[in-house]
Amino acid sequence: MNYSAMRIAQSANAIIPDRPEKAEMHQAMRNNRDMLLVGIVWEMATLKPSYPEISAAVGCPHSSARNHLDKWRELPWQDRFGWLRLVEGRIARETHSVDAALL
Repeated sequence: MNYSAMRIAQSANAIIPDRPEKAEMHQAMRNNRDMLLVGIVWEMATLKPSYPEISAAVGCPHSSARNHLDKWRELPWQDRFGWLRLVEGRIARETHSVDAALL
């Protein structure tokens, strides 16, 4: 499927939990979440987005997007694959919601 970076980021954002600002280790969890969003957008976009495009979709500075992408690539491939499948399933359900309602 051909999904835009913004569409992928919106679907991934709905799946990946965000911790309240008052929560312990909020910043570390926020960085981990941004890393997942950047990696998912990069991997799933048919046309590879630039760092400014990724940062606009995710909501982080484009210099951070580069660092997040490096951290994403350090994850075991099984973890990356799992996240990609999860987001892909969500996008598929959103895209074909009428079909799912008929089943």
